[in-house]
Formats: sequence, C-alpha cells, structure tokens
Amino acid sequence: MELRQYVIKGLGHISALIADDAAGMAAVVDPRRDVDIYLRETGESGLRISHVVETHLHNDYVSGARELAALTGARHVIGAGAELGHEHEGLRHGAEFDVGPLRFRALDTPGHTPEHVAYSVADRSRADEPALLFTGGSLLVGAVGRTDLLGAERAEEYARQMHGSLHEHLLVHEDYVGVLPTHGGGSLCSKDISTTPSSTLGYERRHNGLLGISEVEDFVRALLQDQPAYPRYFARMRPINKAGPAPLGSISPPVPMSAGEARALLAEGGLAVDLRAYGEYAQAHLPGALSIPAGSSFGTWLGWVVPHDRPLLLVLRGPEQWDDALRQALRIGHENVRGYLHGGMAAWLDAGGEVEHSGTATVGQLGEWLAARNGKRGAGPPLVIDVRQRDEYERGHVPGALHIMAGELPQRLAELPRDRPLVTICAAGYRSGVAAGLLRQAGFEDVTSVAGGVPAWRAAGLPTERGTE
Repeated sequence: MELRQYVIKGLGHISALIADDAAGMAAVVDPRRDVDIYLRETGESGLRISHVVETHLHNDYVSGARELAALTGARHVIGAGAELGHEHEGLRHGAEFDVGPLRFRALDTPGHTPEHVAYSVADRSRADEPALLFTGGSLLVGAVGRTDLLGAERAEEYARQMHGSLHEHLLVHEDYVGVLPTHGGGSLCSKDISTTPSSTLGYERRHNGLLGISEVEDFVRALLQDQPAYPRYFARMRPINKAGPAPLGSISPPVPMSAGEARALLAEGGLAVDLRAYGEYAQAHLPGALSIPAGSSFGTWLGWVVPHDRPLLLVLRGPEQWDDALRQALRIGHENVRGYLHGGMAAWLDAGGEVEHSGTATVGQLGEWLAARNGKRGAGPPLVIDVRQRDEYERGHVPGALHIMAGELPQRLAELPRDRPLVTICAAGYRSGVAAGLLRQAGFEDVTSVAGGVPAWRAAGLPTERGTE
C-alpha cells in the first residue's frame, strides 16, 4: 500500500492518494479542484485511478471530484445523503468497494455535515482489519470538525450527532489505526486543528481533549465554544459541489492586460486586487484596488472580501505569482479573473495611470499618536481597529481598540467615523493590510496599517487590555 497526502496550507485542505502498486490501481480522497497533480503523479507511477472518494459536501473549497472522475473514468463515490446533481454512486453505512486489495468501508458519521461518511481501509494483502480511517471533517488531528457551518440553528443537533459518530463508528477501532482527515492546520472548519496532517486513534484518544468528553451536552458546549469566524464564500461551496462545479476547461482563460485594457476593465466595473506586499501597495496602487498579498492565505481572503462574480484584474509583483494566484481563486469559486496587469505597476505608471496611497506605521509611532491623541496628519485622535479573530482580541489588545474582524469590515463600514484617522492592527500585518485596503476602497482617506501587529506592540513594552468589546 502506498499513501500520499497533498496539503494546501492556506485552505488547510488535505487530499490523499492511496494505491496498490502491484494491482496498479489508486483512489483519490477529497481531491482539490485543480486535479492535475493527481493525474501527473499517477501517470508517472503507471497507476490507474479507479475511484474518486469524497467524505462530504465541502463547505470550504470547490471539489475536483467530478472533473477527476470524468477525466479518468473512475467511480465517484460519496455518502448517499449527498444526492449530487451529477453522476456518482451514493454509499450507505457499511457499503464496501475495493481498490485492488485495499477494501474501503463507508461509515455514516454525520455531524460536520449531515451526509458525512468516513471510510475505513483494510490492506487485505496483509489482514482484514482496518489500518486507516479517512475521517474527512469528523475526527481531525487535535480537534473535531465544527457543526455550525450550515447554520447556528442546527449546530447543537449536529454536534450531538458528531458525538455519536465519534464514539459509535470511529473510536471503536484499534489504537494503531491511522487517522487521515481532510481538514488540517489553517482550516476554518474547526478550532485548534494541528498542522500535523495525520495521526493515529491511540494518539488522538490520549491528546485530543474533545474525545475524552463522554457527556453529550458537555461535548456540545465544548465543541461550539469559540469557533473562529469563517469566510462568506463558504455559503456558496456546498451548493456548487452538490450541483457539480464547471469543468476548468470550460472557464475562459485569463490574459495579460495592457494598462489601457486594465483601465477599460475597471471602468466597466472590474476590481483590481493587488498581490504585492502591503508596503508596496501603500506607496502607490491603482484607484480602488484592494490589498490581498500573495501567499497561502490569498484565496481565503479573496473569497472573504471580494464578490465572486465581479470581474477581477490582478496586480502582481511578477508573472511568477500568476499560476498560484489563479489556482487559489478557482479553488474557492472565483471564476471571473479576467487577467493580470502586464508589466505591473511600472507599466501602469509609465502609461500615466493615476494612483492612490495608504499609510504604514510602526507600533512605536502608533503609541506616540495615541499618547498625543493625534494622528500622523494632526487630524485628532486615531481610532484603532483590531481586525483579528474575537478570541485573539479578548486575550489582549491595544487599549481602546475597536474590534471588527477584517472579514466583517464590508458590512460594518457605517459604524466608522470619517472625520478621524483610522489605524488597523492584527497579529503580524497581513490582515491589517487587507482591512486598510477595504477602508481605502470604501472612501476613507486617512488609513494606516500597523506593521508587526499586537505581538510587536507587546514586545515594545506598550500596554494592552483584555476582555470583550
């Protein structure tokens, strides 16, 4: 038996390829949307993908299962409750299928989603007992999948189902059985997920605190407490995956755009998204552009703050950022990326394009402004907006800071004054830069993002306060 895991850090997504070399057959579990990685690796190894396996209808990314099954002729299997709108095989509890000597068995494990199934896998060339569990969004490494993604009104009911799924169908296996989840560190599908992509049942029994809670209602309270906010795009993923995502080959390919073509797109309602570091964006950016720097979190924040149907122009540091940015956009259902600014900001400036500016500050400068009750332009006391998650804010923040999580800013702009300087702060600078871009796009003129964030503030010996808003 051969096992490979593929991790997308920003999404916290883990897919897997499991194969038997002697039989020349493989299965892919919970594939990402851009499936070329599985095709390339099985092609190089001489393996045939016989099954595309899904544990549930995903809330956090567009599935590649339909496309991979169509390209390979593989059987697409998922829990019977998923009721997909395209060709598939729905499995009920106890249903089995083979990938060479590898026997999969479906286990009904509702909770994270109502149709969720896990799969035990036995390598029958050695023994009939299961060696692995593909646990999807149920049992995670160090955590348990959250149950509120389909609405707070069903969260407690689903949490009770999750408790039963864990104790009746997963924890009955031996300690040596491997645990292979779909959600890993960085995913917002639960709190406290380890960055380790796999574990064993024995290790989780000893070190995953939620598994030691036998009383159902105690488990429900512990699971639902302090779950992080999650992006708006999550609401679109489940219906897309249920209906069947569009094949990637059917989506119009983006193109490099001249400054004139970019200007025309923006005039027609397009939006510029700047992937350069926030410091470069602050010095000069296209009018109305948002700052979402390239990196593993780009797709998450794109889906959080940018409408999925708006035509997009990407402004890159260089063309080497293009492939990853486009993949991340497609993974969260942004299919209207029209292109990128050819030649970047240099080409825009050479063509006489107008620019806007934003502010940057150190924690020392912010401390001076607050002490003097005066912003850097002498416009009165700045309002500090802490854009981290609520639990981060409650553990300690700049005194007097207003808490608005960065992803919630577009819905809460009316709460903010337009006659005071606004200063955004987070834990390092990424989220505060995204927030500053949102504020500039909304017409706030005196906006500054603080580099280093609250940890740098503390390291400088500056005071913090704890508690809720």
